Amino acid sequence: MSRSEPLSGARAAVAVLTVVALLTVSLAAAGGAPVSADERGSAVESFSGSAGAGPTPQTSGDDADVIRLRNELARTDERGTIGVTTRARIPDRVTELEVTLLSVAPDAEIEADGFVPVDDAGSEGSVWEWDGETAEPSLTYGTEANVTAEPEGALAIDGTYRFVGAGEWALVRTPRVAAAWSYTGQYEGQVRLDRETTVPGEGVASRSMAFLGPHEEHVREAAGQRYRLIVPDAADPVASPAAVFDVFADASTALQVGARDEEVVAFAAPAGEVSWAVRGLQVGDADLWVRDEEPAGTAADVWTHEYVHTRQAYRTEASGRWITEASATHYAALFALERGAADFGEFEVTLARGEREPAASAVLSDPSTWDRNADYTKGALVAGEIDRRLRTETDGAASLATVLRELNEADEPITNEDILDAVEAAAAEGADDATAAAVRDDAERLTTTRATAEMWDRDAHAAAFGETPAQVGYELAADGVRATGAYRNRTVERAPVELVVGESLEATVVASNTGGATGEYDLSLSVDGERVANRSGTLDAGAETVERFEHRFDDPGEYEVRIGSERLTVAVSEPARPRVRSVSTDRDRAPAGESVVATATVGNDASLPADGALEFRVGGEPAATVPVRLDAGEEATIDREIELGGDDRSLGSGDVTVSAVGPVDEASTTVTVEGDGPISTDGAPGFGPAVALVSVIVASAALTRRRRRKR
Repeated sequence: MSRSEPLSGARAAVAVLTVVALLTVSLAAAGGAPVSADERGSAVESFSGSAGAGPTPQTSGDDADVIRLRNELARTDERGTIGVTTRARIPDRVTELEVTLLSVAPDAEIEADGFVPVDDAGSEGSVWEWDGETAEPSLTYGTEANVTAEPEGALAIDGTYRFVGAGEWALVRTPRVAAAWSYTGQYEGQVRLDRETTVPGEGVASRSMAFLGPHEEHVREAAGQRYRLIVPDAADPVASPAAVFDVFADASTALQVGARDEEVVAFAAPAGEVSWAVRGLQVGDADLWVRDEEPAGTAADVWTHEYVHTRQAYRTEASGRWITEASATHYAALFALERGAADFGEFEVTLARGEREPAASAVLSDPSTWDRNADYTKGALVAGEIDRRLRTETDGAASLATVLRELNEADEPITNEDILDAVEAAAAEGADDATAAAVRDDAERLTTTRATAEMWDRDAHAAAFGETPAQVGYELAADGVRATGAYRNRTVERAPVELVVGESLEATVVASNTGGATGEYDLSLSVDGERVANRSGTLDAGAETVERFEHRFDDPGEYEVRIGSERLTVAVSEPARPRVRSVSTDRDRAPAGESVVATATVGNDASLPADGALEFRVGGEPAATVPVRLDAGEEATIDREIELGGDDRSLGSGDVTVSAVGPVDEASTTVTVEGDGPISTDGAPGFGPAVALVSVIVASAALTRRRRRKR
C-alpha cells in the first residue's frame, strides 16, 4: 500500500516577489525613424532591486509561471475609434494584479469584469485592480485610432495621418497597457508577463501595429527572416509582394550590422481615402507600413528605407540622431544601384541633394540647425562619403555597415562622438593608425561643422564600391543557447533564458563574412554592461567560424546578456524542490534482520531544475539520505537496500512503516516483519535503538531519468 501526503511540520521557503512591467509605445519620427522608447518597459523585483528595461519578450513556459495579457481589437461604428478588450489569465500563485490603461479614448466608458477601479476609471492612464477571484478578468473600452502629425521629413507628404480608423478598415497602433503584480512560490521560478494583441474578426496584429478589415497576407522566408506583407482589400499596391520581399531579402543579406529580427511585418497602407503625413513609417522592432502607391527597388525606395530602420537597434542622443535617416536613405539608393534597379545617375541625384542649400549648411550633430530634412539629404551624402572612405582606405575590410554594427552594440544612447569612435575603429581594421585618425577627422569635420561632402563621380564609385566589402555578421546558432551544470546540459528557451543558481549559460555564435574581402570580427560577452569574455579573429571572404562563450551565475536575479548585438534576458532563481510521488518495496513481508529494497519515485513539476535531499526512514528512524537533482519536468526512481531489524529473529512480527521523505512531502508503505514477539514501529521497547537502528547496506543507487518536458 502506498500513500502521498504533505510533510508534517515541514517549513517551505516561500519567496514573495513583486514585479512591475511597463510598456509604452511611441511613434517613430516622420519618415520612419526608430522610436526611442517603443515597447520599452521596466521590471523591478523585490529580491534583486531592479531589472533592465526592454521590450516585453514573448514568454514560453508553464502557465503557472506566466501571466497572459491579451488585447483583442474590434472595429466600431464610430470612425476614428476602435474597441479593445484587455483580458488576463492569471496563474494560481499570483496574489495581486494591477493594470493601467494608457490608450483609453477621452470620455470612453470602461466595462470591467473582475477588475475594480483604483482611480478615475474614465481617464487616460486609469488604474484597475484584480478582485482576486475572477478566473479571467477583463476590461472593455474604446481607444482612438487616429494619430495625426504635421508633415516633416524627406518622406513627408501633404496629409496629416500616421494611423487612422477609416470605418471599413483601420491601421492602428496596438494598445498600451502597464501591469504590476505580486506572487508567491516555493522556488518554482519567477512569474513573467506575456503580451499578445489579436484581432478576433477580420484583421491581423503585430507587436506594434494592427490592421482591422478584409485583407490578404503574403509570407516569405529568406535571408534568415520571415517576412509578412499585409495587403488590405482597400489597397491598390504598385509594388508586388514578390518585389517587396526581394528588396527586404537583398537588404537583409547586405546589411551585416547585427542580429536580425525573426519576423518583419509590413502593411501596405491604402492611399485612396487617406491623406497620410508620410510615405512610410517604421514602429517598434520590426513593424512598418508603406503607402500602396510606393514602388519597390528605386533609388528613393521607401520599402528599403523602412526595412533598414528595423536593423537599427541603437538609441540616440540629439547629436547622434542624424545617422538614423542618413544611413537608411543612403542604403536605399545604394542597394537599388547594386541590384541594377537604378543607374548611377539616379544614385548620384539622390545623394547630391546634400550639396544644396539650405541643407548643405546644417551641422549634422546639432539638429537645431537642420532645415528641409538635412539628416535625409546632407546626412545621406555624408554617410555615403564615410562608407566610400572606409571601403577605400581598408581595401574593403570595413564599410559603413561596420560602423552601424558597432553602434548596435551600444548599451546607452549614442552621441556623434560615439559615431566618430566607431568610424575610427572601423578604419583601423584595414588601415594604420594615422590613416584611421585621418578618416575620423574628416568625419568629424563633416558632422560638426557646416562643411559638406562633394558627390563622387562614377569612377571613384567603381574604385570604392566595385568589390563587395567585408560583411561580417554574427548570429546565435540554432541550438546556440544552452544551460550547463549539475542539473542539465541542453538547449533551453531564449525568452527568457531561465537558470538556477550555480548553472552556466553557454552561447554558441556563428561569425560569418558574406562579403568579397577579408574582414575582422570582434565578439564580446557582457553581463549587465560589464564585459566578461572576448573572442576576435579574421575571416576570409565567404568564410565563417564558431565561437563559444560560457558564464556561470551564482546569484539570483535578472541579467541582461549581450553577445555582439544579440541580447538575452537571463532569469536566475533558486532551484525548485523535488516532489515525492510514491515509495514501494520489493516484498511485503520479510523476517527480522533481513533487507528489502525500497524504491522511491521523485519528480520535478516546476519549469526550473530541482535540488534537495531524499531520506529513507524505517519506523520513523533515518536509514539513508540521497541527494536528488532533477531537470525541469523530469522524474526518477531511487533504490536503496535497507534492513528491517537486527540479527535476533525472536523479536516477533509486526508492521513497519518504510517512508521516503522529501523537502516538501513524503510517501510511505508498510512491510510486515515476521518474528516471535511484538514489534514497535515508533522506536519504543521491542524496536528500540539496539534493534531499530537501520543502516545502508548497499550504497549504489539506480537513478533512472525519464525526461518529461512541460511546455
